[in-house]
Amino acid sequence: MRLEFVKMSGAGNDFIVLDNMDSSLDAVITPELIKYLCVRGLSVGADGLLEMRSDSEYSFHMKYYNNNGMKAGMCGNGGRCVAAYAASRGIVPDNGVFHFRSDAGVHSAEIAAPESVRLWMTDPEIYYLDRGIDLESVNLHLSFLDTGVPHVVVMLDGSEDISFSVLASKLRKHSLFGKNGANVNFVWIRGISDLEIRTWERGVEGETLACGTGAVASAICAVSIHGMNLPIDITVKSGMKLKVGKNSYGWWLQGEARAVYSGVLETPSVESLTTAL
Repeated sequence: MRLEFVKMSGAGNDFIVLDNMDSSLDAVITPELIKYLCVRGLSVGADGLLEMRSDSEYSFHMKYYNNNGMKAGMCGNGGRCVAAYAASRGIVPDNGVFHFRSDAGVHSAEIAAPESVRLWMTDPEIYYLDRGIDLESVNLHLSFLDTGVPHVVVMLDGSEDISFSVLASKLRKHSLFGKNGANVNFVWIRGISDLEIRTWERGVEGETLACGTGAVASAICAVSIHGMNLPIDITVKSGMKLKVGKNSYGWWLQGEARAVYSGVLETPSVESLTTAL
């Protein structure tokens, strides 16, 4: 069976997108295959895989898999990319608001401009805000919330002597955040409506160039703790900007979502992808 896919980018988060609306790929899409499809350099390479399935009530159902092959409830930039993908194929309109489902709940989305999508998130769950912790001899102020997946947000003023990779990787699996841990965002305030963030993502187990659910979590903390004004521009590791705001639909995330290329795997199997490993 040939496996057709589209590689997409959402402000630097990159994804393999599969159309499985007819369920013909059910036997092909396995955690092990996804893991090897996402290996950089030896395969397609991606932060994760997006599967678009049919849904009896909404336009489609998005399934998201981290690049370790495991499912996650939601991915903000992935949701924006799959919305753009669906619009490009006429599954949803390219103007006006449409609705789709993820494993985290129901989302609204719209094509805001060419290669730009606005996505409304599920209602966030805030566990706590601005709690102090000492880690590696550094005093950090943490917030813990869920914007589709769990996030730790660390607000910084730039005076701290920190190593992002050391501290973020330790927080990622800290016992404070349960057995599955959480994504970790380090956030710097750059203006009354401007943030800069770096995100360490579970599943990827490293820093990614962008994180949509992390951007929303960071904006919520910036508004709640520091009284920042919405909408907020958020510069991510790729250098691109995401925008986060809130209206009657709830919290929304907007930014780039574009197809990079399409491709075909002639023999989509773990064996064909692991011969070089």
